[in-house]
Amino acid sequence: MIDSSIAKGMANSEIRFLLDYSFRLYQEYLDSNKTFIYASILRKVNGRLYERLNDSIVYLKDETFADALELMLHLDVWMTIWDSEYNEKKPRLRDTFTFDNNMNFPKSSVEKLLSDLASFSERVVRQSEETK
Repeated sequence: MIDSSIAKGMANSEIRFLLDYSFRLYQEYLDSNKTFIYASILRKVNGRLYERLNDSIVYLKDETFADALELMLHLDVWMTIWDSEYNEKKPRLRDTFTFDNNMNFPKSSVEKLLSDLASFSERVVRQSEETK
């Protein structure tokens, strides 16, 4: 059980980190006039986030499972369009890189997912303190 909690905690930490980093990169992308260099890094981070979510599905509560699926669906569509546009446009690092995407970012699902991850972390800290 402890090993499972540790694995879940590590997965949750990485998902939170990747979401935070993704948000930060997206802001840089917007601030840089949508420069490809930030879009490229964001693509890599979002790919890692997708993999981590997929690997961590077993650790999610039933209520959060649907929220993770919404985020994964968004990432799937976004990455598929991104890859297609990249192959078609062949942008250079300083070029502007944009594309249309009708699937909006699932903000409320991500907020619920982050809330679940935070509550798990708080429970682990409390349990750790109780065993001292």
